[in-house]
Amino acid sequence: MSFIGNIPIFDISQDWKIFKSRLEQFVKLNKIEAGDKSAVLLTHLSDEAYRLARNLVYPSELEATTYENLVKKLDDHFTPKRSSFADRAKFYGASKGDGESVETWAARLRGLAVYCDFGSELDTLLRDKFVLGMNDGPERDRLFEMDLATTTLAKALEVAQQAACARQAKAVLVKQEPVYRMAAGNSGRGHGASGSGSHFEARQADGAGSVNQRRCTLCGLKSHSEEKCRYKGYKCQKCGAKGHLKRMCSDKKVHNLHNLCSEGSAVMEDQDVHDCKECNLFNLRVSN
Repeated sequence: MSFIGNIPIFDISQDWKIFKSRLEQFVKLNKIEAGDKSAVLLTHLSDEAYRLARNLVYPSELEATTYENLVKKLDDHFTPKRSSFADRAKFYGASKGDGESVETWAARLRGLAVYCDFGSELDTLLRDKFVLGMNDGPERDRLFEMDLATTTLAKALEVAQQAACARQAKAVLVKQEPVYRMAAGNSGRGHGASGSGSHFEARQADGAGSVNQRRCTLCGLKSHSEEKCRYKGYKCQKCGAKGHLKRMCSDKKVHNLHNLCSEGSAVMEDQDVHDCKECNLFNLRVSN
């Protein structure tokens, strides 16, 4: 005879209540007759658990013990006496853990309330503890705005989930947006000293959190690539070659003006205002 489903062998280190519940469902599903229930239970006990069952029914014979009596003996053995006050202390002292989802927090609270004997007050106490045990943040702020008279645990859980989703979505959007930083140099006056003056730096973080600091090889700025550089068609005033500015010329005789933009300031040729943000902010003229 084949059975529908299966149950594991029970060992004394396992949870007896879980095993008993699965055993009862197995018996019900397979329509096992009352006289055979005891045999099904005994054949799913480990050697140590079988020995324990025999000791519990002694001096009666284990094989002659009814299913109901055998289950009662095992229930009494594996269900220790509990203190309702101790269980309630654990319930009242619980709080949502860091990184714990609101769904897991609600389920954990229900588990802590199993042995608290709250009776008809269970739903109210679960709702109150769910809200008051939340960490500081948008979820708790939203819950505190709700009407106590109409708020249930299910409604509180729904609102907390919505607030959590909104917070996570906002964090993703903020991470993807570029961050512009204005940094001040040693001095806000003059342009002859290297590293002086303020600069405007656009930093765009990629998925790994790295920042693109590469400069355009045609004009020396960091706000664009060579393909988008306005000066890719300009003629160098030093070497006469087309495609770069004088300060980016490779001719070693050129007076090195690159220091003037090493911190992000743009020293421009005698041209019109550049169309990139960095150039527009620092459009300086230097006399040779």
